[in-house]
Amino acid sequence: MRTANSKRGSFTLEAAIFLPIFIISALTVAYLIKLIAVQENVFHALADETRKAAAEAVFTPYPLFFKGDAVKRITEENGGELENLRIARFDYRYGIGEYTEQIRVTADYDIGVKLPAAVIRDIPVSDTILCRAFVGADNSAAPMSAEELEEEKDSRTVWIFPRSGTKYHGETCSYIVVYPKELILSDNVRKQYAPCKLCDPGSMPAGSLVYCFRSAGKAFHRGDCTSVDRYVIPIELEEAEAKGYTPCLKCGGY
Repeated sequence: MRTANSKRGSFTLEAAIFLPIFIISALTVAYLIKLIAVQENVFHALADETRKAAAEAVFTPYPLFFKGDAVKRITEENGGELENLRIARFDYRYGIGEYTEQIRVTADYDIGVKLPAAVIRDIPVSDTILCRAFVGADNSAAPMSAEELEEEKDSRTVWIFPRSGTKYHGETCSYIVVYPKELILSDNVRKQYAPCKLCDPGSMPAGSLVYCFRSAGKAFHRGDCTSVDRYVIPIELEEAEAKGYTPCLKCGGY
């Protein structure tokens, strides 16, 4: 009788030791599966937003609202699973050597670890997408290798006056901020700006080029509006230099 009691006591002791370990291990595996699912969901949303930007590149000089739209969609689709989400890099229609019209997007974020025994509370993740904009340009070069796709290249967006001027500028240059920027008329533009009362661009169809002052003003204008004498557009540094633009003497192009 004492032997049976000893065996039962031994089983109870082993269960008390190993059952919590088994439960914690099972929960950890389940949560790791959830983490992978969250990352795949973020990557899918980021890829889809990048695909839209690539498809619209043929008539969009620069998608000014891409970062905000991408962050909003990723956040909405993942609830409270993500922290510190940001688009860390967005290179639009830039060139890598002989390869042109590239789009690179990098999203950095943390996935919160909610296990009570977890030592690490946040898992940092960085997703990068590289694709080519659909602009109808002829590119007869050979396909890029995997090494070339993964190679980091410096790229920077500068601002120019396409109708006049020979300098490229940084976005905060005083020569740039006081002039209107060229935008594609969209629902987001209509929400942020009202039609100019002088040139009445409210009847223009979506996709039309309009002009908005960044530093002041709450209206969008037609290109022939009397308030729009010059405007600025973003362009990749490599492309600006290839077209003969040189750094602004005031800001140095930064």
